[in-house]
Amino acid sequence: MKTPSPGIMAAGLIGLTGIILVSIGAPSSRKAPAPISETSEPAPPTSVSARGFSLASTSVDLPVDDATYPDGLHADVVNANCTSCHSASMALTQPALSADQWKATVTKMREVYKAPVAEKDVDEIVAYLTAMPHQKAAPATGKAQDPDPKVAPDVSGGTG
Repeated sequence: MKTPSPGIMAAGLIGLTGIILVSIGAPSSRKAPAPISETSEPAPPTSVSARGFSLASTSVDLPVDDATYPDGLHADVVNANCTSCHSASMALTQPALSADQWKATVTKMREVYKAPVAEKDVDEIVAYLTAMPHQKAAPATGKAQDPDPKVAPDVSGGTG
């Protein structure tokens, strides 16, 4: 059998493309999909299973926390730096800590967790946190909870 010429192959390819396009039809001949409205219910969770292991897609509604830090000296610095990761209500419910303990905590956030807090803001943040009303009641004594701020705390969940 003789190999077809490039012209014959090109004509065949064009003919095949034409047949495929005719079978698909014009874009206007198909029904448009129904628009998704903002009030539509989300699709039910989907799951995938293999070898006795299943993964399911779920949705979680998190509570809205719009609280900001109370007005005070350096509140703007705390709102600008701390609320990018922490809700104000989280910090406002912490136990009373000494200035050294707050400084160790803020330093840990900067050095271990790489929080974008400027060195010049650390003392202002500590001053604000120690001046909060619930911090006035007998601050904790003793060493900072993380004496070496360059070491991340153990979060392995182990018991010893």
